Amino acid sequence: MLRNLTKSPAGATAEWLRLRPQVTVVDDVVSMDRPVIFAASKDRPILFSALAWAEVLLTLDKADFADLLGGTFYGLTVLLPYDFLERERAAGRL
Repeated sequence: MLRNLTKSPAGATAEWLRLRPQVTVVDDVVSMDRPVIFAASKDRPILFSALAWAEVLLTLDKADFADLLGGTFYGLTVLLPYDFLERERAAGRL
């Protein structure tokens, strides 16, 4: 995340520093018990781990996650970080 902050809108660094203490690091999940069609094999552990552990997957990888951005994967919401922040602000959670 840190190396991508320069690509984010103004204020993203401050938001990240505020949210970072709430982030939990978890074990990777590399296989699933459900059918999956996701071409980017290098990103499957990211997607599967997020599905196992998170409510939302935040990614700046518009190329590999293009088909999932703004949608869901087995109920897991997949968003760009700034779309997530916008959604949370609109809901009054930030």
